[in-house]
Amino acid sequence: MTLFVRRAGALILALQACYLLLIEVALAVFVADTSEIDHTDTAGYGGLGGVLFLAAEGLTVLLLLWGAAALGLASFADKGPWWARAAGFGLVTVTQVLGVWAATSNALAQDAGPDVLVNAVMVLFALTAGVACALGLRSAARKTPLEA
Repeated sequence: MTLFVRRAGALILALQACYLLLIEVALAVFVADTSEIDHTDTAGYGGLGGVLFLAAEGLTVLLLLWGAAALGLASFADKGPWWARAAGFGLVTVTQVLGVWAATSNALAQDAGPDVLVNAVMVLFALTAGVACALGLRSAARKTPLEA
C-alpha cells in the first residue's frame, strides 16, 4: 500500500506542477491586456509584487517536481542529506495542506454544482499527495531509505 500511495502522490505532484505551468501560460497567452482601454493600471506582472508572485510560483513548481521525483524515482529518493529531504517533504506536505484548505473553503462557499465536485477531487488528490509526502517525511526523519 505504501508503494501505491507514493506512486500516486508522485503522479499527483507532477500533475499539480503541470497545472500551475499550464495556467500561467494560458493567462499569459489568452488574457488580453485591456488596461489601456479601461484607463487602469497596467496589467501583467510588473513591479515588485508581480516579480515576487512569479518567483513564489516558480519555487512552488520546483518544489512539487522535487517531491514527485523523490517519491517516484528510487534513484532520486535517497539523494542528499536526510535533513534536506525532511525539509523538502515537510514543505511539500504544507503545500498540500494549504491546497486542501483552499479547495475546502472554496467548495463550502459554492452552491451545489460542478465546482463543488472539482473541489472535492482536488481535496482527494491533495490528501493523497500529502499522505505520500508525510510517509516520505517519516522515512527521511528516520534517516532510512524509502521502502520499495
